[in-house]
Amino acid sequence: MCGGSGALTPGDLHPDQQTASDHDQTASDADQTWSDHDQTASDRDQRSADEDQEASDADLAAGGDAAVHDQSAAARARTHSDRATVSELRDDTADKRLDTASERDVAAAERDREANARDREARLRDALDDFAGSDDVLLKAERLRASAASDRAKAAEDRTRAARDREQAAAERELALRAQARARDALVLAATDELTGVSTRKDGLLSIAREIERAARTGVGLVLAFVDVNGLKQVNDTEGHAAGDRLLQLVAETMRVNVRPYDVIVRYGGDEFLCAMPNLDRATAGGRMKKVATTLAASHKHHSITFGLTEYEPGDDITGLISRADADLLQTRRADRNS
Repeated sequence: MCGGSGALTPGDLHPDQQTASDHDQTASDADQTWSDHDQTASDRDQRSADEDQEASDADLAAGGDAAVHDQSAAARARTHSDRATVSELRDDTADKRLDTASERDVAAAERDREANARDREARLRDALDDFAGSDDVLLKAERLRASAASDRAKAAEDRTRAARDREQAAAERELALRAQARARDALVLAATDELTGVSTRKDGLLSIAREIERAARTGVGLVLAFVDVNGLKQVNDTEGHAAGDRLLQLVAETMRVNVRPYDVIVRYGGDEFLCAMPNLDRATAGGRMKKVATTLAASHKHHSITFGLTEYEPGDDITGLISRADADLLQTRRADRNS
């Protein structure tokens, strides 16, 4: 048998071999895409880390200022959300790399089949002893096998990278979920009065403003109660501030029990609360507040509240609504004294 040059030309490609070559190109294109995704994820990671650092610096510079704490907590919530997105992107990249590995396996299998076909062709021609270039056919088969082996190695590498990406994505997702939970806790803490557990003045007024906007938009009723804890100063002076704190806690808890979960309770001042009750009329809201007063009086003879009520009217803003409820409270107090 005479040896051939062994060089592969486009005309030498069988249909299966051309398919394998196409799979190679697809896998290479996919590699570039997932490398781009990796870069995007890394860029977003860096941006999140930078924003986290800025938020921490703001907290430190403010010395624990509540307003800055709110802002930095919100910033952390955004960066943690971004990290969760990055984690999902890495997970998606891992999935796509596994797909690419499978594509490479398909290409390798197709090259194996082509190599086997070349072997069979060479053996047949050797048996017939009428083909001088069978060594050329064998060489092509060997090259196809080498190419298939290379594809398998690339597929194994892709799987390793995909597994690594998936592990990293899982770790990042876990960190992001923990960070999100901490951010949510920080936001809730910033919006909650530490002593009574109801909304702080700042956050509560924003919630009441949203209820006013909803009432204006939908036409449903809205009643605002202004509640004053009677004799808190006297309790503080005679029984101590711990007793005064317990009284405030009792008032807040009694209000929570007697209103609906979605009604907005706000600690407006030292001994003042607001309660916004959507989709209620004045009479029903007044009945709830009277129940609060009755329950408190039953717990201790010196425990009492005075409250004023007002209903939302078209064009009202939060300032006007609070002023009317406060005026109704003062009128109720004057009436009680006169009686």
